[in-house]
Amino acid sequence: MRSVLLGLGLVASVAVGCAADEAQDCDCAEIGCFADMCTRTVFVSAEPVAAGFGGVAAADQLCAQQAAAAMLPGTYYAWLSDSTRSPFGRFSKSTVPYVLPDGTQVAADYAALRSDPVGLIDVTAAGQKSTGADDAKVWTGSGVDGRADNFNNASNYCSDWSINVIEDTAVVGLLRGRNKLDDWTSHRLVPCTGEGYLYCFQQ
Repeated sequence: MRSVLLGLGLVASVAVGCAADEAQDCDCAEIGCFADMCTRTVFVSAEPVAAGFGGVAAADQLCAQQAAAAMLPGTYYAWLSDSTRSPFGRFSKSTVPYVLPDGTQVAADYAALRSDPVGLIDVTAAGQKSTGADDAKVWTGSGVDGRADNFNNASNYCSDWSINVIEDTAVVGLLRGRNKLDDWTSHRLVPCTGEGYLYCFQQ
């Protein structure tokens, strides 16, 4: 089954249905459903973390813990690159919509993260609007296609997210500020000081 659901600012694209009697339908226990459509959930970390938070594995663990606490189904990875890994290589590239925990669509699928304006990812796993400032940093190290972005070799990904010092640098996105399509993930290069949020994507 394929259906189009419009209105309420929620999912508004063609996607595979969730009804149990459809052979090609997704398994909602493994992926997720919103308004009878297959979806994958995205959220922002509940609190910002220092740049030296421990690397990609630690970020994945934070995402998993917050998803589990909110009883969200599925596996979650951080939208984060380092010197050897990136979302482009690690992620299951969704062909169904990415939505916030409240059902608001962020992107029609993985490809749309690169080609279309991406909705704000400013809701936590628990469904609460983030209290972060509009220009709060989001640690990503990634471009809109999910490939690692080292800013023409100027970034070392905060020594693979192991250290919080002004000498190291990383590419960050903005929690809500948007002047360009890629500002959500690749706004600018910053020193590895202070704190930033993390994006979490269901696989």
